[in-house]
Amino acid sequence: MNAGTVRTSTAAAAVPAALVVLLHLAVQWNGAADFEARRTLAFQHGIAMAVILAAVLAASRYALALERGEGWPIADAVAIAGTIGVLGHLAAVWRDGSNPMRRLDVTVTHAVALVVVAGLTMLIRHLEETRLTSSSNAPNRRSIGGE
Repeated sequence: MNAGTVRTSTAAAAVPAALVVLLHLAVQWNGAADFEARRTLAFQHGIAMAVILAAVLAASRYALALERGEGWPIADAVAIAGTIGVLGHLAAVWRDGSNPMRRLDVTVTHAVALVVVAGLTMLIRHLEETRLTSSSNAPNRRSIGGE
């Protein structure tokens, strides 16, 4: 599989997926009981769109790594998915009118989660670098797929 195929396949999957999410939101919107129900629907569908975006970004990083013959596509995918997951959860649990200590607790917890995602990303990047360097003929060349 080459970079162009990855990009084409990604677009062929992402565009219809986004349209399905938007169509579902439009269908559900009129059936919503009140403002709060519509707000919840919009948020849930926004998260679905963020997941599609995360998949597109991860596939793009993989295509770029294929094209250049170097990179860390697995670490990139972990960083993208982890960041979208943590920030999506933060958005879901954040309450503007809540107790200030609760807001601080929620913020600190999610900041720590982002640090964990960053640490995990760096560990995976190091493991990818080690694997790619050891499988390459030239000691300093980073390649994807053992090229």
